[in-house]
Amino acid sequence: MNKHYFLLFGFLHLLSIKTCMANTLDDDNDSTLTVATGDTTLQTKYIQNAINYCSSTGGGTIRLTAGVYRTAPLLMKSNITLRIDSAATLQGSPIMADWTVGTTLRNLLYTSGNLTNVRITGQGTIDGSGAPWWAAFNANNAVNRPRLIYLSNVTNLTIDSLNIQNSPTFHIVPNNCRNVVIDHITINTDKNSPNTDGIDPSGCYNVLITNCSVSVGDDNIAIKAGSNCQDITVANCTFGYGHGLSIGSETNGGYNNLRVTGCTFKSTTNGIRIKSGPGIGGLVSNTYYSNITMTGVTNPIVVDFTYANTVTTPPKIPAVNNFFINNLTVTGSGNAGTFLGLTNSLIQNIVLTNVNIAAKKGMAISFANGVTFKNVIINKAPAKNGTNVITTSVTGIQGF
Repeated sequence: MNKHYFLLFGFLHLLSIKTCMANTLDDDNDSTLTVATGDTTLQTKYIQNAINYCSSTGGGTIRLTAGVYRTAPLLMKSNITLRIDSAATLQGSPIMADWTVGTTLRNLLYTSGNLTNVRITGQGTIDGSGAPWWAAFNANNAVNRPRLIYLSNVTNLTIDSLNIQNSPTFHIVPNNCRNVVIDHITINTDKNSPNTDGIDPSGCYNVLITNCSVSVGDDNIAIKAGSNCQDITVANCTFGYGHGLSIGSETNGGYNNLRVTGCTFKSTTNGIRIKSGPGIGGLVSNTYYSNITMTGVTNPIVVDFTYANTVTTPPKIPAVNNFFINNLTVTGSGNAGTFLGLTNSLIQNIVLTNVNIAAKKGMAISFANGVTFKNVIINKAPAKNGTNVITTSVTGIQGF
């Protein structure tokens, strides 16, 4: 294949762009960027020019070699792979004003319009330089903060093999995306950083989150269903400090089919959680959790319809139907779990099978219909109503 080389010099930057192969994402045929050691000037125009050039020729890979690439927000495009090598860091500018494009505050990696085939990969690091944003928010919680990776309306999105840290707020947000894979991602951010969720699929279909390790200052994973969201699998992940694996708080668009398997929780505030409330609620159906281990988790199971109350007219009421846990082991917990429905919206069809929970307090179940315990042990004794499980306005109980 004929290759043409374009060399651009400036501010001690070298950008070598090889002709991008149309309709391919082969690393050997695309764009390689190199930054001078210790250079702290913004690399934005060089990276963006490479993205634009490769996109205009049908797609390609933008490779960041060893070094720190400080940048303002970058606009991703279809058929583009952003590859960050193991010794490379893509760093959001620590200067807050650099995150404004024109008059608009942007996320570090963002999209415009409908895209296909976007991948972010490479075993390197993406750092959001979040500390000044956290300080500003702690001083004034009205401060608007950007996300680190916020990609909307993408079909076929892959984010894999990266260390991601220090986002101003949420780290990874696929929004209204289809066919998403998030694999072998490590997110490790200060536990006191405000609202720094790890991975937040929002209004997405067909999402696989696997082999990830997440420790953050808020939800490790939060599935948002402000618009319809369905078919998400979370497998073989490890969650450290943070607020757990959540659905909500927005569920008003409806959510269907979550499968969580082979995951470990260590010292998270919550483990399995569905949180919503009147005004932002909708139906969450068919959630399956299996082969899960929790150690030192304060609240291992939480289903709470009173988490938030922003009643509108008519109110959007949360609901849960078909909630299944199979093979769960919990040690060192503060309490065994909470299921809290509403008088006008009972939690429907809870089935716990092969569950062993050692906790300081028992389990509380209120406003539910159809609760089945099969081989459930709480506080190292068979669960019994009035001792380790307290129920209020619960019908259809089996297995006590």
